[in-house]
Amino acid sequence: MSMKRILLIGNKSWEVEPILNALLNIRMRPSGLPNPTHLNYPWTFLPGSPQPRAIWDCFPQVTIELWCIQDIMDSQWNPSSSQGKHVCLPKVLNYRQETPDLVVALGTAALGLDGGNNNGCVVMGSNIFIHNFHPNGENIQSQWDDPKDFEKVLYSAVSPDFFKLMDNATVNAIESRLLKPYLHPSANIEVMSDKDYIGLSVVNITNYADYQTSDQSGLKALADTGNTLPVGSVETTHGVIRLLCDAPFVFMSGITDREGHFDDDVNGQDANGNVKTEAQNFTAAFNIGVCLGHMIPKMASFVTAKQMKPAQAEVTA
Repeated sequence: MSMKRILLIGNKSWEVEPILNALLNIRMRPSGLPNPTHLNYPWTFLPGSPQPRAIWDCFPQVTIELWCIQDIMDSQWNPSSSQGKHVCLPKVLNYRQETPDLVVALGTAALGLDGGNNNGCVVMGSNIFIHNFHPNGENIQSQWDDPKDFEKVLYSAVSPDFFKLMDNATVNAIESRLLKPYLHPSANIEVMSDKDYIGLSVVNITNYADYQTSDQSGLKALADTGNTLPVGSVETTHGVIRLLCDAPFVFMSGITDREGHFDDDVNGQDANGNVKTEAQNFTAAFNIGVCLGHMIPKMASFVTAKQMKPAQAEVTA
């Protein structure tokens, strides 16, 4: 059997490091997840270096790599530039000769649509919708455009059986360890898993002030397509990762804020006037790591089983 390859790709270093914290903590991770066989933590390489944060070569016939996009971006790019991410992500593919059998996008995001609140939850889905918030190239720091794949739902080749890995026992084990965000936590901090979930990626944003209107712009663009599938998260980068290759794809989003409440939920203050941005982001990213820790051994078994191949054949036929 040829070696299988799983790519776990996070966005910023302040997201990937809390994820890694959870994966390295023996009280937070399951016993079935060993330490990485290779670990680049703390990060000591020059910006742009094509090196993963961690590698697990301890599962039979599969290698699993954890990457941080910000690490591999060349210094000429704004770390939030969708264009820069798109240009630099092929470094991940070129790290090994094997093509990926599964790609997992990781990052913090908004949800809480229609007055709801999912802060602290982890959402796992498979579909992507990419909305270009600056379609006329107004943002000189990020002018990525791909008319073939933007502004339409991109369905994943992953088998529906993948989502059966998130069984009741696994959900219970994960939810017993999820942290509660400081600002406006959900009343029910849970794992939300559904193949139909759409990750809405609003791209070409390098100024956080755009968040005041960008999420609604993306949601409207998605609604205008006649979409009836549920939205699982709203952020900026899952879609960039989705277009890296045609491998089966899933996303895991750690929810930091309610849609339309970025300033309240991510940049809000405690009673003493302390801005809680880092705490809010850390909690959501750490919760991704808790979820991922329970899923990595299952992913390793899944990609070496036969059920992965029919999903790929169905999409390419």
